[in-house]
Amino acid sequence: MIRNLGAMTVAGLMTLMALTGCTTGTAVPTQGGASTPGQASGTLTKLNVAVVPSLDTNGLLEIARTKRYLADAGLELNVVPLDSGPNAITGVVAGQYDIAATAYAPPLLALGQGAPVRLVSNTGSVGADGTNGGVLVRADSGVSSWRDLAGKKVATNAPRSLLSLTVPAAVQKDGGDPSGIQIVPLPFNQIPKAVESGQVDAGAILEPFLTDGLTQYPSLKNLGDSTHAVLPEGSGAGAFVTSQATKEKKAAELARFKDAITKAMDYGNAHPDEVRAAGAPQAGLSAEQAKKLPLGTFTSKVTAQDLQPLVDLMVEHKWVTTAPDLSVFLP
Repeated sequence: MIRNLGAMTVAGLMTLMALTGCTTGTAVPTQGGASTPGQASGTLTKLNVAVVPSLDTNGLLEIARTKRYLADAGLELNVVPLDSGPNAITGVVAGQYDIAATAYAPPLLALGQGAPVRLVSNTGSVGADGTNGGVLVRADSGVSSWRDLAGKKVATNAPRSLLSLTVPAAVQKDGGDPSGIQIVPLPFNQIPKAVESGQVDAGAILEPFLTDGLTQYPSLKNLGDSTHAVLPEGSGAGAFVTSQATKEKKAAELARFKDAITKAMDYGNAHPDEVRAAGAPQAGLSAEQAKKLPLGTFTSKVTAQDLQPLVDLMVEHKWVTTAPDLSVFLP
């Protein structure tokens, strides 16, 4: 379940901020229970959250807001949309954001390089084949297998995003030499045109840009799901993370955030179409369009065993010289 809306229009960004960001206001105590510290003082505690926008992540946050799971926890979110996980992690480590929502590759890379990144909550896992994005190529390119991408220019949203790891790994697993692959950073919404025009040979891309690209450019085809090709279903895919400093300074707030998000996940798993509809505006989609996109199962739990396949891949492809210490990353 990996769908990243890393490239958005200005209108999309403004919509996202209007839907998930809010100003300090009066909290409503949880029905039948004691007020949180924020509620007792009559205000909500604000957390700054960097989000690499996606249908599921933003839908989840909107469910948490509209169902008042956040307000009942004495929290409100100032959501800041960013174009890539590495940028989100940089901001978290610098103290610019309290939390970042991202795939696991950027925070584990940072952890392996010594950054004090810590997990707040898991969000989802690698899903079935075809639900974790795709790789666009021209139908007449002669590229019909992963090994055919050896030596090619492959666009994706960042040099150290998950897809910039899984595509070379898929090439190697298929018997090709990934050393000559050139990763070309491009916003997701520019990748289909770049492939169609020949600017790049292939484009690793996520929904809804994958479906939009195939619709807009009939000359393109989807080579496959590189993430599913190299990572087992059920392994960790996405998370909310923080820094050690923020974890120590705002331990109570982070615990309340995790509780609220877990409630939103439980609701979202029971009402997936509501998650799609809630996340659709940020994707520039109607509720009907969003309903056609795959949505995996949310889960707040993850173990070291769930993350080990990704860690092994990072070591094998020399993203890190030694495996990051998951014992300090996990709660």
